[in-house]
Amino acid sequence: MNYSEDKSWEHFESVFNAKLPVKEAWGKIIDFHEQLKPKKYWDSLRQLEVEPEQEEIKEWMADIVTLSPIPKGIAALWIGITKIYDEEDKKELYAIYLSGAKSYDKDYIDWAVKSTYKSDENFGILDVLNQMDEIIKKDKDDYSFLDWILPLAYCALTLDEIIRTKSMNKQHFLKNNPKLFVTVGFDEGDFVNLTSIE
Repeated sequence: MNYSEDKSWEHFESVFNAKLPVKEAWGKIIDFHEQLKPKKYWDSLRQLEVEPEQEEIKEWMADIVTLSPIPKGIAALWIGITKIYDEEDKKELYAIYLSGAKSYDKDYIDWAVKSTYKSDENFGILDVLNQMDEIIKKDKDDYSFLDWILPLAYCALTLDEIIRTKSMNKQHFLKNNPKLFVTVGFDEGDFVNLTSIE
């Protein structure tokens, strides 16, 4: 059986909406795809340490909004998934970045490109994303599919859990705004609306 973007997305949405702990949710994402196409890389992907990185992500977000407070009038935060070129290692690395906009639309992502809030130091390198990339890069047949769904699933699941449960100091985010919608996704690509910060 081959991968299906629609079925993969539907399964991801059902796992995301269940609001499971990230380790359990990640296992369900892997299990679903492994049934579609048994491969050796699934065991490596299943064993990625998806929980420990949450503390680093939480601190990264807190540092950004502490050094560059979110101004009044920002309605939503965009956490973009992108690749940046590492001059030192001479290779592309996955990173996430944080920006904010005065408008928000849960169905379309046009608002995210109209960012009015952006910190100078707003890129964070995620080890799990880059380990994932190295694992799936070895299989050129599946890479273009897995390089889409797995990074988005990981980022959405882990960021949503951080917002919901990881004792994030929300006051850092809400100094000037009573509520912030949060969305994660690829620039000009798929995205997921997360639990709002309020």
